[in-house]
Amino acid sequence: MILVSLVLLIVPFVFSRSMVSLINEMLIMALAGCALNLMLGYGGMVSFGPAGLYAVGAYATAILLTRYGAPFIVAVLAAPVVAAIVGAIVGWFCVRRSAVYFALLTLAFAQIIWTIIFEWYDFTNGDNGIVSIPIPEVLYVGSNIYYFSLAIVAVCIFVLWRIVNSPFGATLQAIRENPMRTEFIAVPVRRYQLAAFVISSFFLGIAGSLFCVFAGSVFPDYAHWVKSTDMLVVCLLGGIYNFAGPIVGSGVYILISKVISKNTTYWMFFLGIIIVFLVLYMRNGMVGFAAEKIFRFRNKLGAGNGEGKS
Repeated sequence: MILVSLVLLIVPFVFSRSMVSLINEMLIMALAGCALNLMLGYGGMVSFGPAGLYAVGAYATAILLTRYGAPFIVAVLAAPVVAAIVGAIVGWFCVRRSAVYFALLTLAFAQIIWTIIFEWYDFTNGDNGIVSIPIPEVLYVGSNIYYFSLAIVAVCIFVLWRIVNSPFGATLQAIRENPMRTEFIAVPVRRYQLAAFVISSFFLGIAGSLFCVFAGSVFPDYAHWVKSTDMLVVCLLGGIYNFAGPIVGSGVYILISKVISKNTTYWMFFLGIIIVFLVLYMRNGMVGFAAEKIFRFRNKLGAGNGEGKS
């Protein structure tokens, strides 16, 4: 972990400006993936609509800065709060259903959010998006925007790590494994699921706000189901049962998509083949696959040492 932190700190001194921007995008997607995985991997709730709440955070920052002239810090801090409030409303309906019905409800609400953003021209500027967002110039000096994103993402991922390793996280995993038995031991399953939904929405709002600051613009596409698919793929690629899964998945997914798109117009076709291969042959994701190989290697090494002693 310390080594990774040191590498991320020296990124602007080693890589080109375009590569630093790419890594910045990876960091934001990693945060969004970890936020989604709180529901998906730890709570067992498959959501097809994280992009809706991500867009709420992005648009909250953009609208506060452009329409109301709010201070930058206020606009950034308000984004996760607004996303959490919307998440509480959406989650209240969604947690009343499970499995495929829960997934479809999240997708439906995300599309409602997308429609509101797309059609409400007077407030969101519709399909034109919001551009030329007044971001403090200091963030565009050198690599300040990168370090700004890195600092916030690092703190948020640490907080999420503490959450999943707390009694609350353990209870979520129990609900994931068997919600009926968990309810039998007097655990209010729906309350925990709603709490996970709201917490996930909060951090998705932070990720959306960060991308708004990074890009300097927002568009309705941020709330589209395609964006939700990107987040789901990031979690599945890395592994939903490992905390580091979405972090690794975001780096691999964005890097592969950028590299392939530079070399062919059919990049979606090749990206799809790669994802199918990874999902079929690495069912626990890349991190899970690596952990399994290390575990087997250690067992073989231990068995070999035991034989040698005897």
